[in-house]
Amino acid sequence: MNENNIMKILVVDDEEPIRESLQEILEEEGYEVYSTETIQAATDCVKKGIDLAIVDIKLGDENGIDLLKLLKIERPQMPVIMISGHGTVALTAQAFKLGAHEFMEKPLRLIQVKACVRNALDAVRLKHKVSQQSRQHLPQPVYAAPAMKELYRQVDKLAGIAEPVVIMGPSGSGKELVARALHYEGTRADGPFVATNAASMSVTLAEDELFGHEKGAFTGAHARRTGCIEQANGGTLFLDEIADMDLQIQAKLLRVLESGQFSRLGSTRSVFVNVRIVAATHKDLDTLVQQGLFRHDLWYRLCAFILRTPSLDKRRDDIPLLAEALLKTVCTDMQLDRSFSESALSALSQRKYTGNIRELKHIVTRAAVFSESPVIDEQVIESVAAVQRSSADNHSNSLKDYTSLDYKTAREKFEKDYFGEVLKKHDGNITATAASIGMAQSNLSRKLKELGLR
Repeated sequence: MNENNIMKILVVDDEEPIRESLQEILEEEGYEVYSTETIQAATDCVKKGIDLAIVDIKLGDENGIDLLKLLKIERPQMPVIMISGHGTVALTAQAFKLGAHEFMEKPLRLIQVKACVRNALDAVRLKHKVSQQSRQHLPQPVYAAPAMKELYRQVDKLAGIAEPVVIMGPSGSGKELVARALHYEGTRADGPFVATNAASMSVTLAEDELFGHEKGAFTGAHARRTGCIEQANGGTLFLDEIADMDLQIQAKLLRVLESGQFSRLGSTRSVFVNVRIVAATHKDLDTLVQQGLFRHDLWYRLCAFILRTPSLDKRRDDIPLLAEALLKTVCTDMQLDRSFSESALSALSQRKYTGNIRELKHIVTRAAVFSESPVIDEQVIESVAAVQRSSADNHSNSLKDYTSLDYKTAREKFEKDYFGEVLKKHDGNITATAASIGMAQSNLSRKLKELGLR
């Protein structure tokens, strides 16, 4: 949207009287109007920062639908109003599927034109306002390390393109923050940013999450549900942990990337979308492709642009900056007054972070909460870090206890541990235990007998 608040409108029609009439009407309304009769001239005009386009279906020997497709690639958030003197139901449906905001039939009526343009531009202003509010609440990247400067230099170059991007890096290294920067610094900033995690989804759940469903598609589908891809139309879909996506879903995602369309569960009708895919993973996708665990055709479609987020241990210069920024956020959220001593920042800088920024955030949060003084010192950092390290070691040792056993034995051990703990929690009261875990008392009694627990 133009910063001077004077909205720019492009009129594309091969009939000069219609171009002149629309230009006169719109200029009287206070808009800045450009008019042309060819697709090439129209695409050149769009580079001037057009806010709305009015396009005739028939442009001499050219097709306005072709221009609509181009505009939705170059400027997915810009509303396009299609006009025609030979409108048909099929033509109208095609225009709407490709993202047209409205369809008007000739001869055009003055009131209709004004209302249609006003409504479209009001939607643009609303999206722009929402986008600005989202940016204000977006965590800003904090960095000084050369590796991060290079990463965000690449982000600046890739933000304005429509091609997919894969972000690779260890867990907790800030991949989603990079994905949001790609979105909000690019041409889709006024569109939606939708994030979802592909890990641990069953085929049915993943399909419903991504593509949505129609009413009655399956038991319990009482209404239509819009999937993440459709929600992200005109914006960016962030697919975290894409390496864990089921192969069947990968095939359907590939179709979306290649054709720009999909079908909801329970429907045969195609839904057209203009979505940029940004994917992330902490795994080596090349190896997974070789092992047959990730589709090679999807990987080749995604991997034109790859960004890599470094681990926190490879950007140690950033640790004090990140700690200060994280503490400021924690203090704002919890209404605390805390700051770090120099010795505390030094202690944080010398630690090893297997969990990267996520682990640093946990330590900072605990330090802010448990510090008895407004100034967090080195002793507090060592104390909360020791607790976190102990918890991680216990979790790791607990997993080793199970992974050294066969499945049947591991399951029996887990059930004995689990039911033993919940029984202890309720002082051996079976009725209370059954109610707390949502299990029928008779089934619990039978299970306890099987496990030899009393």
